[in-house]
Amino acid sequence: MSAQHDTRFEDHFPIHVMVSHHTDVDGINHETFEIVHKLRDLHLDDKQENEALSGTVTTYGGYQTPKKMMFLNRPETVIRRLREEVILPGVARYLEKAYDNKVETSRARLVSWANILSAGDWQAPHMHPSVGNLASGVYYVAVPEKPQSAPRGPSSRYQPYAPPASPNRRPDYFPALLHPLRVSVQGRR
Repeated sequence: MSAQHDTRFEDHFPIHVMVSHHTDVDGINHETFEIVHKLRDLHLDDKQENEALSGTVTTYGGYQTPKKMMFLNRPETVIRRLREEVILPGVARYLEKAYDNKVETSRARLVSWANILSAGDWQAPHMHPSVGNLASGVYYVAVPEKPQSAPRGPSSRYQPYAPPASPNRRPDYFPALLHPLRVSVQGRR
């Protein structure tokens, strides 16, 4: 069973971007948020269990589940439902559109983690260009209300370096990323 969704594809040559809004997943989102929030409360200051403290990821501040966890493989029923009803059907829709069934995806594996960012925490611009990576995505279980006025400041787009073609790496995508604004909050950096 797949969750109800309103999905659109945007073409940002040569990238296909899929945007889905799920209308019947409030329970899944709430329970998932509670699980991640409990993990955050338990491990916020633990360098072994909060990947954001490792210095090896692009999450600054906040909490990120450790690489070893593979969040969507957790045993909770709600996490299984999130994976089976929302994430995997979404990945299938994206791969069908992006690769037009021309790439073998049956052996694809899902790598996953969860983040909680609060005021002053941020995610640096980054890519996931590892060999064999077919797609990268984000699923938000909760987002803050939009502020009355967006912070003003510089933003820029950049075109990451495209490595030369090789048997192990295909330069078939050149995403342009928007730098997030980092806003300092009193008492936090």
